Amino acid sequence: METILNKISDSGLDASSVSGEEALIFWNHVRQHIASTGQEKAQCLIISAEFRFELKQYQASIDELKEALSHLSLPEDAELVLEVRNGLADKLIENGDYHGALNEYISASTIAVDNGFIDEYVLAVLGMGNLCDAYGDHNRALRYYQKIDSIDHAIGSRSLRLRYKLYMLACYIELNRTTAATDLIKECEELSILVSDKVLSGQILLYQAKLYLQSGQTDLAMQCLGNVQYSHGNVHSAWLSNSIRIELAACLSEQNKPHLANWILESTHKRIKEYASPILSLKLANSLANISEQKGDYQSALEHQKRAFRIESDLMKKIPIGELGASQLRRLSRFELQLKLILSEQENRELKETTESQKHTVAQLQQDVFTDPLTSLHNRRWLDVKLKDLLLHDVPFSLMVVDIDHFKSINDELSHLVGDKAIVNVSHELAAYFKFRGASCVRFGGEEFLVILERATLEQAEMHAENYRERIFKFGWQSILGERGLTVSIGITLHREGENTQRTFYRADKALYRAKANGRNQVCTE
Repeated sequence: METILNKISDSGLDASSVSGEEALIFWNHVRQHIASTGQEKAQCLIISAEFRFELKQYQASIDELKEALSHLSLPEDAELVLEVRNGLADKLIENGDYHGALNEYISASTIAVDNGFIDEYVLAVLGMGNLCDAYGDHNRALRYYQKIDSIDHAIGSRSLRLRYKLYMLACYIELNRTTAATDLIKECEELSILVSDKVLSGQILLYQAKLYLQSGQTDLAMQCLGNVQYSHGNVHSAWLSNSIRIELAACLSEQNKPHLANWILESTHKRIKEYASPILSLKLANSLANISEQKGDYQSALEHQKRAFRIESDLMKKIPIGELGASQLRRLSRFELQLKLILSEQENRELKETTESQKHTVAQLQQDVFTDPLTSLHNRRWLDVKLKDLLLHDVPFSLMVVDIDHFKSINDELSHLVGDKAIVNVSHELAAYFKFRGASCVRFGGEEFLVILERATLEQAEMHAENYRERIFKFGWQSILGERGLTVSIGITLHREGENTQRTFYRADKALYRAKANGRNQVCTE
């Protein structure tokens, strides 16, 4: 993408200055006269397709994405092909072409496995599960979502990991599997602390409200709904806000206030028509039917039931549920084995690369390329080499994940310059404490740090983590932060023999989730 943007700039044009219909003309001109490779032409079409979708030119947007695929080839353009196919599937669903969307998900899942793209594979499987869910077959949807369980630890995006768990949670609730839903919602709450997405956090509260309502705790359900926050202006927020209204009406109905519930649902009807979601429209029609029946207005109840039946029948006709049956699930089962093999091969490749490069490792570690410029700690590139070396020589180690609490508020309230000073002091204290303890300190990214303690027991790691946590808590932050203090949360785990480092980090990260969820400024072990 950077190449085509540089070409546009060299031509004296400004891509950021156009929007709407003007943007369509602009990107067509770039494609015809400036783009010189197939990938560049595809990127022009992808951007143009997004502008067309905003202009509600849905079919034209879909056609441009299909044309973009014709300019790309495998395996060299695999990542961009997957991005286009998953985006195309979403747009096909918005346009009511569920069969076309399924074909894109099937193609994307195959390409992702063939080229080792875990997150893109997860997106494709989630898409198939969502089609089953839209059809109303929640058991089958759950079977698709559970196909991701075995590679959960290898998902690169925390946001994606949370999304797939929320899809599973929704199925558990629909199937009245309360115990499983209650357990999973706690895991979602812990993960959401590190994701910082208002819509996903709002979904958790929505599902918690549903669970309260199922157990007859209407007041707690309404309290949950009142705590939801979201940013306006995107499709996910629109879905969330309308879902909240439907759930609030259900609560009012339980409290024997059908007129209030009906008023909320009627005001929601216009919003959902604009949003054009058949799933929400179906829920709304069923809710209105129940409320009308509660009011004794059986004529209206019948009309709403007829509308619900029409929407449901239309979904059942359009969604190719037969193609999402046992054969498709078996195909994904074969992919599970293939993905495990890919992860294993990646691990073996890492070990081989370490063997080949171990003569140069010491020299490379002294270079700036392995040092974080802000903190002078090791960086992620150094971490990759270190972990390979530990695995190669079967060195046992514990892994500690350190995260500064409420760091975003420091940046927002006191400036990013102050935030950088806080990071520097936390890292200096980290290096000073662990200097003579056989440990390696790494700045993993942002306000997050890793400590590798070689040949340390879990108890020793926990003791060091607690000492360091207290050291940060008692540090003199007044000269940097004024009246506010600073704390850290820490998650710890031991590397287990035979497991890959992704799994080790995943378990340490889970411990950090718990430390955050339990109130921060503490150490948790996994």
